[in-house]
Amino acid sequence: MKLLSLLVSLAVAVSGAAAEPAAKPEIAKGDFKPTEEKPFDLRVEYLIKDKQTSPTELIGVENGETITIDYQFYNGEEDDCTILGVGGKLISPVTGDTLYNITATNIGPLSVGSQEVVSFSQKIGIDLNPDSYLVVPSIYVVFKEQIMMLGSRNQLIQVDDPNISIFNPKLLVLEVILAASVGGIVYFLYTLFGARYFGTVKKDARKQKLPATKPSKTAPAKVDESWLPETHLKTKRRTTRKN
Repeated sequence: MKLLSLLVSLAVAVSGAAAEPAAKPEIAKGDFKPTEEKPFDLRVEYLIKDKQTSPTELIGVENGETITIDYQFYNGEEDDCTILGVGGKLISPVTGDTLYNITATNIGPLSVGSQEVVSFSQKIGIDLNPDSYLVVPSIYVVFKEQIMMLGSRNQLIQVDDPNISIFNPKLLVLEVILAASVGGIVYFLYTLFGARYFGTVKKDARKQKLPATKPSKTAPAKVDESWLPETHLKTKRRTTRKN
């Protein structure tokens, strides 16, 4: 009898554990209150892959980069729905004006059953003016034979230009092209004007460099000594002997 009672207790415990509902995912928690803007319990959450771990984080991206948005979609209604695609826009955080539209991307179609959560991704290439933007995603779904667009929270991102290194291959190619262009222009101007100018200067310099004439040495003039007094002649002879 004790063994039978123990087996019955174990069977009841196992059946009770199996009957307990599975824990709801984070996106499905909380009571939904329908409004005019959101009459259906269809919820969308997302994070930007490799850039944020919570929805409140500010995201910094660089031009030329491709970001991936990882979505979670929860169907809290009793009827199934179908996800067709994702799109969205970038708006100014100051004025709220739409600055850029995000190209719509097809998803599936992806069927989502009642109380079911599905995940999907969207890639966005960044090529914008450096500034702050609000990302406003849009999810296109079919529910109760109607196509509707679901919104989600706005995400603030900061877009900057990448820092370019002087050793960047693209920059090196531009530097080579610029140097070759400048060299070609200088050579063209030299052949057109410089060669003539320097040729004229050389000719003028050759004309000016004439050999200088050396002064000729004149022999000392001979003096007729016949009229000189004898005393002067003797003095001159003594001087000559001393030399």
